[in-house]
Amino acid sequence: MSHVLCVRALNAEESEQLRRLIQTSLDARVVRRAQVIRLSSRGKSPSEIADLLERSCSGVRNTIHRFNTEGFASLTDKPRQGRPRKRTDRYVALLKEAVEVNPRDMGYPFSCWTLERLREHLALETHILLSPPHLSRLMAENDIVYRRPKHGMAHLRDPQEYNEKKAFLEFVKKGHCVQKLDSSCSTSMSVRFTSTRP
Repeated sequence: MSHVLCVRALNAEESEQLRRLIQTSLDARVVRRAQVIRLSSRGKSPSEIADLLERSCSGVRNTIHRFNTEGFASLTDKPRQGRPRKRTDRYVALLKEAVEVNPRDMGYPFSCWTLERLREHLALETHILLSPPHLSRLMAENDIVYRRPKHGMAHLRDPQEYNEKKAFLEFVKKGHCVQKLDSSCSTSMSVRFTSTRP
């Protein structure tokens, strides 16, 4: 019978540390690894854990093996080698600055930001083009919110006709056309619409 890989025996303090990590860590990868270790300590096999957490069996085995070798240090990500992270402090500063400004004031032909417009603007400023999910995460991490467009109908109406209809309603409210509406008290409220784009 082959040996089933499982985590080494945990003492009460380690079990409590695992519980705290699972409940309080903001890093989803750390939480997932801690869950693997806790399930293994409760007698679950790597294949059962993989099914429960929807992970690969080899990934679960690697997590258990690393924990048995390195302890709690294995649950956090090690510094990665290779090229540095794309975003910089300058990028974040420019992002915060951009969301506070109307794009028209920066020479753009639109009056509100979208994620894609912010990406392109910051790529022009910093020569760094982040993916939409990366930029979205970066904004969430830094509590950055861009002003969303406010959709209204005011820009669609003809101002002159609107004023005429408003005056007519005021006239009716004062009781001048209560008895019988004749041709001089028209109730037609058609509105001419103009351009629909800001």
